[in-house]
Amino acid sequence: MDPTNERGSALVPALTVAVFGLAVVFLRPPLPIDETRYLEVFRESLDGSALLLRLLGEPYAEKPPLLFWLARALATLGAPAEFALRCLPALTSALVVCFAARVGRRLGLASVAWLQAALLMPALASQFLIFDALLAACVWGAVDAWSARRDGRAWFWSSAALLAKGPVAFLFLVPYFWCTSELRGVERARRAAARILLLALLPLAAWALGAAYLGGPEFADALLWKRWAGRVLSSPDHARPRWFYAPVVLFGSLPASFVLLRRDAGQRPDWNRRLGFTVLGLLLVFTLISGKQAHYLVPLAPALALLAAAALERDPHALVWLRHGVRALLGILLAGLAVGAWILPGEVGGVSTRGSAWIESGAWKPLFAAAALVVAGALVLVGRARGPRSLCALTLGALGACMLVVHPAAGKLLYPHDLAAALRRAPEQPLAFLGSSQHGLYELLAGRGGLEKLRDREALEAWCLAHPEGLVVSEVEELHDSIPATLELVTRDVVHRSPLLVLRAARAATGAR
Repeated sequence: MDPTNERGSALVPALTVAVFGLAVVFLRPPLPIDETRYLEVFRESLDGSALLLRLLGEPYAEKPPLLFWLARALATLGAPAEFALRCLPALTSALVVCFAARVGRRLGLASVAWLQAALLMPALASQFLIFDALLAACVWGAVDAWSARRDGRAWFWSSAALLAKGPVAFLFLVPYFWCTSELRGVERARRAAARILLLALLPLAAWALGAAYLGGPEFADALLWKRWAGRVLSSPDHARPRWFYAPVVLFGSLPASFVLLRRDAGQRPDWNRRLGFTVLGLLLVFTLISGKQAHYLVPLAPALALLAAAALERDPHALVWLRHGVRALLGILLAGLAVGAWILPGEVGGVSTRGSAWIESGAWKPLFAAAALVVAGALVLVGRARGPRSLCALTLGALGACMLVVHPAAGKLLYPHDLAAALRRAPEQPLAFLGSSQHGLYELLAGRGGLEKLRDREALEAWCLAHPEGLVVSEVEELHDSIPATLELVTRDVVHRSPLLVLRAARAATGAR
């Protein structure tokens, strides 16, 4: 197969990734705490400065602005605000498939797009509101432009990568440029790469300095040091054991894991050896970094797809190992559905009130059974698939079937529907909360800021006297098992396994209940 004649080969897998990711937006509401936090940051940015992000009215230094800027542009074009932000991981994941396929064509590989679409790690990243799918798109857009000798475009995408996730983008850009430099066919590639990457710092620096000026000295210190270098050197957030990324890569690169792990005695081209060393080097670097999250490795997935495609197209016997990988992934999906069906009845007390009712009704059982039948059917068909594309298509079909079950279930179980309904019914009433702010969840559900934080039970009772019929959201443990007489119960719910009460300030006190 001549990859130069397969320019449309990336379209179907890219569209599949986009459709699956966009379907999630309609299948479930945003999940606390991360997705709702980013949505609240975006909501506040729409009401304020695009340059200085805020959460609960305070400057927000945790993330760079590109994801929010793109969502702001979509909202300006008429997209609903929530959809504008949540659709971006799906769209950018589809872009990654296209960029990886273009790089693969230049290397003589035809199956990169399907492998990238089917890898478990990027497939999951396209379905959640995280920043790493955008980073992967920008990084591989830069690699695509660099390998095609489009230095202006390479600068644009490199700048975007830095604005997407900060200086961590250099960990991917520098070695990937090195791996693909032979495709440029020109001398002094190092100087060109250094010029592109140094100039790419300018947009990030301009934003950071402007935001630091607007946010004040304390925010400037957090933005310019603590959230980047400080987190790399020593961070209590997301502490994980040193071996954390080994299973992430092993399972995240399914169904290609066995192809990547097999011993390859054949002659490999220079780019292939370089890319192999780069993958191992990146894993070592991320292992040494203090904070660890599985999704940090999403920009690594196209490199794995390139390596797997090269192995498959160089040695026809490698297809056997891809088949084993598909079987392993489908088996894991079946086991996951079985384990979920086993533990779900015991989770009644740790999920939302509507989720508890859904579990007790048993309505989830036919959904899980239907998904299991689809996955089992795909498992039977694995032996009949004749090439990487058909094997990857089977994988995507099974992942889609599980997605149709898992995401609606997650929305019922984890999203606080009753809490949201209670806050939305009170658009003009005073609002306050006792305990955790849940990272802006209450403001997001109410659709407005200005919720007053109450320090303790005494402050709660004073607030109730000053705000008749105002609403208070309180963690149950903050009330010490009794509701003050100045409050009446509106509804109950659970967020992140924390039981919550929505209370209304009464007009008269009658004693504790």
